[in-house]
Amino acid sequence: MTEIIRTLSDAYLTKPSVITIGSFDGVHRGHVQLIETVKRRAQAQNAASVLITLHPHPKQVLRPDSNLLLLSTLEERLELAAQQGLDYIVVFPFSLEQSKLRAREFIQLLRNHLNLIEIVCGPNFALGYKREGTIEVLRALGAEMGFSVTVVEPCQFGEGILSSTRVRALVADGRVAEAAQLLGRYPMLRGIVVHGDHRGRELGYPTANLETPANKLIPANGIYAVRVQLGGEWFDGAASIGVRPTFGGGKRLVEIFLFDFTRWIYGEELKVFFVERLRDELK
Repeated sequence: MTEIIRTLSDAYLTKPSVITIGSFDGVHRGHVQLIETVKRRAQAQNAASVLITLHPHPKQVLRPDSNLLLLSTLEERLELAAQQGLDYIVVFPFSLEQSKLRAREFIQLLRNHLNLIEIVCGPNFALGYKREGTIEVLRALGAEMGFSVTVVEPCQFGEGILSSTRVRALVADGRVAEAAQLLGRYPMLRGIVVHGDHRGRELGYPTANLETPANKLIPANGIYAVRVQLGGEWFDGAASIGVRPTFGGGKRLVEIFLFDFTRWIYGEELKVFFVERLRDELK
């Protein structure tokens, strides 16, 4: 079972570890390929397999005006990564102060807290202040400090490299079926059911207005076929995302329509899995 350590300073591993480091937004197929290499390398050396996830996303810290919206919240990321069978997942609290750590200082932290013996990463990976810890620099530090670096080639999917940026662009454009191919599952939005304007009841169908987390990427406006999880139950439904143009506009809303469903579920959490975009909003 995967152990989740909420901050690096709380980790003190006695067993050697093979690690990978990144944001891992969405935990897509490319991330899974990297994780599988970590697990294989760790098993071959009787070491622990460790994933370090940076939180908040470095871009949100270093470029707060970027308004970056993410595929997964921290809790969703931890849940998805834990499904991959790692020994440990460690959260590295990223801040402006931490961004100024030199590569050597960063590696020393990993040696002290995780008993690092190997880093598994992609070819463009770098860590430390101004990304000074390139592959070449890390290998030089490894020769001095006693760890190795294994580079995994990027995962190709279709016409390009699989990346969180590419998946985010698809979701933002409403192309959820294509995003699902890259993620290995349907894009998901989790939220609490809150009181809305009760338009759905007036129109003759049940609706659940979803309050979604801040900084979470919501698919483009439109109508979607969805699968919805409520506790241990699953339902088919449709999702309407937009500003309710039929009623004269307003703020952007996420409304879920559950088929053959009449219960009151205010205050409960729904997990909404986007299967396919059906059409634009009604005008």
